[in-house]
Amino acid sequence: MAMLAILIFPATLSWAQGDEPAPDVSARELIETAQKSEQLVEEISSTDPNALEDQASPLAAMLGLREAMRKHDYEAAGKFLDRRYIEDEIGDFTDEQLLRALSYVWNRQNILDITAISDAPEGKLNDGLPNYRDQIGLVTLSDEEVPIYLQRVPDGKGGRIWKLSNATVAKIPLMWDELGFNEAAIKVSNFLPEFTFMGMQNWQVLGAVIAFILAWPAAAIISYVLMRIALLIPNRFPLGIKRFFKGSFRFFLFLHLVRYFIGELGLSLTARILIESAGFDYIAWTVLIMGLLSLLRDYQIRKMQYAGNTHYVALLKPFTTIVKVMVVTIIALYWAKQAGYDMSTILAGLGVGSLAVALAAQKTLENVIGAITLYTARPVSAGDFCRFGDVTGTVEEIGLRSTLIRTLDRSMVVIPNSVFSSVEIENFTQRDRIRFFRRYQMILPSREQLEHVLEAVREMMSKHEKVLADTVSVRFENIQAGTAILRLDAGVDTVIFQEFLVVAEELNLGIVEIGDASGARFDGPRQLIEFEHPEEQASAS
Repeated sequence: MAMLAILIFPATLSWAQGDEPAPDVSARELIETAQKSEQLVEEISSTDPNALEDQASPLAAMLGLREAMRKHDYEAAGKFLDRRYIEDEIGDFTDEQLLRALSYVWNRQNILDITAISDAPEGKLNDGLPNYRDQIGLVTLSDEEVPIYLQRVPDGKGGRIWKLSNATVAKIPLMWDELGFNEAAIKVSNFLPEFTFMGMQNWQVLGAVIAFILAWPAAAIISYVLMRIALLIPNRFPLGIKRFFKGSFRFFLFLHLVRYFIGELGLSLTARILIESAGFDYIAWTVLIMGLLSLLRDYQIRKMQYAGNTHYVALLKPFTTIVKVMVVTIIALYWAKQAGYDMSTILAGLGVGSLAVALAAQKTLENVIGAITLYTARPVSAGDFCRFGDVTGTVEEIGLRSTLIRTLDRSMVVIPNSVFSSVEIENFTQRDRIRFFRRYQMILPSREQLEHVLEAVREMMSKHEKVLADTVSVRFENIQAGTAILRLDAGVDTVIFQEFLVVAEELNLGIVEIGDASGARFDGPRQLIEFEHPEEQASAS
C-alpha cells in the first residue's frame, strides 16, 4: 500500500491475457491488431468527434480512457473510475495513482483489443454477466483471479455511462502489492524523463541497457571457467576449444543472461511478445550450433591429419558450410513462424526460388556431386599421377567444381568434376610395381641357339635386384614370316617411373649383350635380331 501511495509512473493500456506471452499471440498479430485499433479510432472520431467523451458504450469508455492516459490527463482519466461504495482506505489514493498502478498491472498480463469491445449502449448481453457489466480482462494473482470490469452506472444527470467498476477499483491496491514494482524502481522512474520503448517504461529501458553492459563480462567469466575445466581433459586441439568458448559459447551465454536480466524487470506482455519475436533465443542457439559445428569440423580435421587421411579435409570444409546453411535456414523459418508469418507463403516462395536456382545451377550441382564422388570413392587423390582419356599428368587439386591436372608438358588442364568422375581413370601412382613387357623379333636361328638365348635372358632377368623373380616370363611366343618372336614379361619392384626406366635400360643392355655373344645383329625398324652360323661368320671374315 505504501508503495502505491508514492507511485508516480506513466503507462498506457494495451490488450490479451496470461502471465507469459501466449503461443498464439505473435508480434505480427500484435502489430496488426494495433493498426486495426487505430483505424477504428480514426473512423469513430471522424464520424462523431465527441464519441471519445460520452462514455455511452463500453467501447466509447475504453477509447476515452485510452486517449486520456496517452495525454497524461489524469483529471480526465479519473472520470472513468467508479469510486462508489468502496472502502475509505481506497479514498486515500488519488485517481492518478490508481490509474497508473492499474495500467502497470494490466499491461503485465493483458493486451486490449478494442475492436472486440461492444459498441452497444447496453454492452454484451450474451456473456453470462449482468446486463450492466462487461469483462475486458483478467489479472491472475497467486491465490485468486481478479476480473477487470466495465460497469454501466448513473451519470447523475438521469442517464447512464460506462466506467471501470468499483469492484475492480477496490482490488487495485491488492493487485499492485503482488505485481507492482519496488520502491527503487519508482525512484528511478521519477528521476528519468518519461518515455516508453517497445512497451517498456523508462526505468525498464535503463535496466535493459544495464543488463547488456553487465551480461558480457559475466558471460566472459563463466565461459572462461568452463573453458579451463574443458582443457583439463586431454585433447589434440586446445586452440579449437579456446576459440569455441571465447567466441560462440560466450555470445550464447551473453544473450541468455540478457534475456534473464530483462525478464526480471516485470515487462508488459506487449514488451515480452516483441522481445520474443526479436529472436534472442534463436540467435543465441544459432550461434552456439554454428560454433559446435566448427568445433566438430576442426576435431575431425585434426583426427584425419593424424590418421593420414588429409584428402578428406578439402571436402569436410564445404560440407560443414552446407550443413550450417541448412541449420540457419531451418531456424530462420521456425523463427518466422513464431513471429506470425504464413509459412506456406514463405515455403512456396522458397520452392519457386529453389527451383529456379536449381535449374540455373544444374551444372554446378553436378560438379559438386562429382567432387563428393571423387572424395568418397577416391579413384585419385591430390599428387597422384594418372591418365584421363588422352590427358596424362599429376592431380594438383580436387575442388568443388573441377579437378586440376598438371601435364607432362607442365601445362594445367581443368576438368569439370562431373566429367572427371564419370569416365575411366588410370591411376599410375597406385601401382605396387611397374610391368616390363617387350616383344623382340629375330631371324629364326637353330633350336640350340634359341634355347641358349632364352636361358641367358631368364637368368639375367631373375638375378636383377629390382626384378621380381617370381614374375619373370621369357617365352618363344610365335613364328612370323621366318622370324622368331620372343615375349619378355616381368614386374619391376618400384613405383617411380624414372627408376623403372633405369631398370629397363639395364635389361635392354643385357639383352643386347646376350645377342652379341650369340652373333646377333639388329636390322631395321622392326628391331630384328639376326644370328649367323659361326662357320659362315668365320668364312666371311
